[in-house]
Amino acid sequence: MTIPRPFKTTYDWDYMEKVLRRETKEGPVPLIELFPDAEIMSEVTGIDYPSARAVELATNTGKLIDDQEALEMGIRLMDLSIAFSKAVGYDYVTMIPIVPLTKTRRELAADDDPRRQKRAWKEEGQGIITSCAEYEEFKWPALDQISLLPLDYAAGCIPDGMKIMVMFNGVYEDLSELMGTQHMAIKSIEEPDLVEDILEQLTRIAEHAVGLCAAHPGAGAIFYSDDLGFKGGTILSPRFLRKYYMPRLKRISDACHRHGKLFLLHSCGQVMSIMDDLIDAGIDARHSFEDTILPVEKWYDKFHDRLAILGGVDMDLMANGTAEQVAQRTRRILEHCAPGGGYCMGTGNSVANYVKIENYYAMLDETRRWNEEHGY
Repeated sequence: MTIPRPFKTTYDWDYMEKVLRRETKEGPVPLIELFPDAEIMSEVTGIDYPSARAVELATNTGKLIDDQEALEMGIRLMDLSIAFSKAVGYDYVTMIPIVPLTKTRRELAADDDPRRQKRAWKEEGQGIITSCAEYEEFKWPALDQISLLPLDYAAGCIPDGMKIMVMFNGVYEDLSELMGTQHMAIKSIEEPDLVEDILEQLTRIAEHAVGLCAAHPGAGAIFYSDDLGFKGGTILSPRFLRKYYMPRLKRISDACHRHGKLFLLHSCGQVMSIMDDLIDAGIDARHSFEDTILPVEKWYDKFHDRLAILGGVDMDLMANGTAEQVAQRTRRILEHCAPGGGYCMGTGNSVANYVKIENYYAMLDETRRWNEEHGY
C-alpha cells in the first residue's frame, strides 16, 4: 500500500538541525529513522526494487567501485531512497559512503514471508581476523579508496531544503564483524592488544571517512551506528570500552564536529552504564530505544538537557501491534517529549521489513496530527 498521505510536502533541514541542537522548543516535531528497509521504501513509493541487492550493497559498498552492474543497482537504490524521503516528507535522505572494507560473510536468517528478503545477521562465532597472523595478512583499504559517490549523486537530486544524512557503520560494529562477536569477547580478555590494533585500524579509516563526509556541502549530519549493548548491558565491559573505545569515538566525533556537523549515535541495547562516557566522547543525540529495557520517555527525562533524543516507538509494537495501539503510543511519547524540545519522532530502531506498513503510517499520521493540533 503506497502512502495515502505524506507527513508533509516541504523539507526544512535547517529547522530540523535546530531541533537536534536543542536550540528551539517551538515548531513541529520532525521525523527521523536510521534507515528504512528496501521493502518498506518500495511499498511506500510503489517503486519495485530487489531487496536482496539492497542488503548486499549496504554491507559491501566496495562493489560499487569496480562492478558496473552493482553500480547501476546502487543508483537505482539511491533513487529509491530519494523517492522515499520525498514521498513521506523527511527533511533528509539517507546515504552510505563507499568504504571498501572486507567483512565476514553474513548468514541469512529464515523468513516464512515470501514478500520479504531474508534478514542478514553477522557471524557471532569466528570471524576473518582471529589471530595476530591473520591481522598481519589482512588487506586494509587505503584512505584514498574511500568514495563519496553516493553523497555526490544525492546532492544533485534532492529538492531544496533537504540534506543528506550520512549513515556510517561504527568501528565497534566492524570490529565484531571482523572478529566474530564471541571471538572478540574472548580476545578482549586474552589478547587485548590484538583487539586494540584492529580498533586502531578501523578508527584510522572511520576518522578519515567521517571527516570527508562531514565536509561534504550536501551533508547535514552523520548517523553513526554502533550497537554496543544487549538487553542486560554492554556486550564488552564498560571498563574495556572506556579504555579502548571511547578515546577513538572521540577522534571520530571530532572529525565530524570540525566541519560543524552533528554526530548522532545509534546504539542498541542497555548502555546506561556508559552514557556519560558517550556524551563526553562527543555524541549529539542518542537513538534506539526498547520498552523492555527502558522506555524512551525515561531516557528523555534523564538526558534531554545534554543531547537530543530520537525515535522510540518500540519495534515489537510496530511489528505486532495494531495501528490504533501504535497511534496511542506515538501520542504518549509526543506528549511527554515534544514540549521540551530536542526530540524527533521515529521507530525504536529502523523501519525494518517486518514492520506492518499500516503501523508505520499510523506513527506518521499521529505525529502530523499532533503537530497540526499545536498550530504547526
